[in-house]
Amino acid sequence: MDLCLNLNFHMDIPIQMVAQQVVDDFALEVVAPPQSEEELLDLLGDAVAYLIEKRLEYFMQILYTMDVDEDAMRYAFSDEHDQPVNMILARIILEREKQKAQTRLEYQPETPRDWNEDL
Repeated sequence: MDLCLNLNFHMDIPIQMVAQQVVDDFALEVVAPPQSEEELLDLLGDAVAYLIEKRLEYFMQILYTMDVDEDAMRYAFSDEHDQPVNMILARIILEREKQKAQTRLEYQPETPRDWNEDL
């Protein structure tokens, strides 16, 4: 399987939006949110390594909740590559978070709805 991920942020997706989602999904404690894709990938790689080693079942639940592609996960845990598993998974997670952020941006209302007006 050739795993090709696009890690270049779409111009409409602020890295801060993706970084905040990663921090929230993984309950990370950070002094300052990552300001670049590389910083975010490093932070996520470290978190993934910890979770694989110490809390694998919990990590798998997070991946399931995030709707991460199962074939990509199988590839990451396989011996079909010579890259660290945590970094492959970090890239997969980052790509999924970017997809979710793009969807949020595409479908957000232009003006917030006032739910009280329906009462």
